[in-house]
Amino acid sequence: MNTKTLSLFVFLIISSSVKAQVLVGPIVGPQVSWVSFNDKDNARRFKQKPVIGFHAGANLSFRVQKRFFLHTSLLYSEKGKLLDMKDDATFQNKAKYRYIEMPLAYTVEFITKTGTNKQFKWYLGLGPNISYLLSGKGSLRSSELDEILISPINYKMAFGKDKEEVENNEMAVNEPNRLQLGLNLSSGLVFEPTGVGKFMLTLRYEFGHSFFSRDGQGILTQSSDYVDDLKVRNQGFRFSVAYLIDLKTDQKKRGKSTIRKKTFNR
Repeated sequence: MNTKTLSLFVFLIISSSVKAQVLVGPIVGPQVSWVSFNDKDNARRFKQKPVIGFHAGANLSFRVQKRFFLHTSLLYSEKGKLLDMKDDATFQNKAKYRYIEMPLAYTVEFITKTGTNKQFKWYLGLGPNISYLLSGKGSLRSSELDEILISPINYKMAFGKDKEEVENNEMAVNEPNRLQLGLNLSSGLVFEPTGVGKFMLTLRYEFGHSFFSRDGQGILTQSSDYVDDLKVRNQGFRFSVAYLIDLKTDQKKRGKSTIRKKTFNR
């Protein structure tokens, strides 16, 4: 699915939901992420550890039908990768990436009874994730850099530059793919305390579709023996807590009389 098709798909879904119940509120939570390599040889060269990050922003939900919702969010998100080379005990590449993201999920709610008068709601969802890479930075250590006494190198990604244009401590990313697409699988619980809004607890698994770079290379001028493989995709889990309030306040007033009582002076 290309970007234009996805944008049209999002517009049509939201347009069809504007007359439905609308809930809005903040969302926040931790996440863990790593990358998957397109090159299987590189995947075997490195061992990975998940990187802990977080996300925060605003959540918007539409009730499309009785049990079906469309959830979307606008988030600031931090992800990353941590690579150790199996045949070089000194090597480590740790990177952190900052994103603006818009995940969408079409969900269906279920009700499960746990006792005589007790029940809880839970849901399953599926949908795309649209991400824009704001910036990236990292730290590189290797035996080669130790020998020339410049280890570690703290670098930042320089988008749209080649190796002749970058400055020291910049990684050249000649053909960046900053607009990235992925897919989310989600599941969660819904709590509706009496007299307040709705709480949603969500666990999502994200697997990316887009590479970080079309040519797949991140080049540091200080390192002659290592080129960062950017033909990788984000993967990870995120746990979110959202608090939502219903904007359709007019529905809450249904059934209430609007006739004012008259008073008479005697």
